[in-house]
Amino acid sequence: MTDEPKTDKPSRVGRPRREAAGDVDTRILSAATALFLERGLAATSCEAVVAKAKVGKASLYSRYSGKNALFEAVIRQAIDNSELLLTKADIPSASLRTRLAMAGKAVIRQAIEPVPLGLMRLFLTEAPRFNGLIQSFDQMARDRVIEIVSESLMENDMLSKADANALTRHFLDLTFAPILLAALIGHSEETSSEAIDKRIEYALNMLEKSGHLTGNVAS
Repeated sequence: MTDEPKTDKPSRVGRPRREAAGDVDTRILSAATALFLERGLAATSCEAVVAKAKVGKASLYSRYSGKNALFEAVIRQAIDNSELLLTKADIPSASLRTRLAMAGKAVIRQAIEPVPLGLMRLFLTEAPRFNGLIQSFDQMARDRVIEIVSESLMENDMLSKADANALTRHFLDLTFAPILLAALIGHSEETSSEAIDKRIEYALNMLEKSGHLTGNVAS
C-alpha cells in the first residue's frame, strides 16, 4: 500500500501581507496598552506583548526598538485617536455657549474614561525616565483637545479659528485642568456628571462676564 501524496500546503511565514500590516500594528498597540495598564511598564515585557498580540517578535522589533519606544507609541496613539464623540448634527449651531458646553463636556468625559486616565497616571509615574517627553506629549494632548473643541465652535459661526482656539484655551483652563487633576487623584465626587456640569456652568458664566463669549475672545 503506497502513501498518498500530501496535499496540505505549507503555512506561509515571514512578513505579513500589506493589507494585514495595519492589523498587526493595531494588535501590537492594543496588547501593549492592555498589559501596561494591567501590570505597569516595569513588569511588562516585549515577549508578553508579542504573545498577547499573537504576532512574531520580528513584527514588533521591526516597528519599535524596545519597550520604551512601544510605550511612547501607545501614548502617542491615545492622543492621536482622541476625537469628539459628538457629530456636528448633535451640536446646536444657534448658541456658541451651548456648543462650547457640549463639546467641552464630551472631551472632558472622554479624558477621564478608564483607559486614557490609566495611561495618564502611568505616564506621570514613568515621566522621569523619559527625559522631558512628558512636556512634549502634554502639549500635543492640549493642542489636540483645543483643535477638537475649536472645530465645533467654528461650525456655522463667524468665529475665526484664532478666536475659537483662544476661547477654547480659556475654557479648558477653567474646566479640563481641575477636573482631570481631580480624576487623577481619585476625587470621584468632583468628576461626577453633576459636578462636571456645575464646573462647566461656572466657567461659561466667567467667560461671558469677561466678554469671551460676546466677541472679545482673544484678550
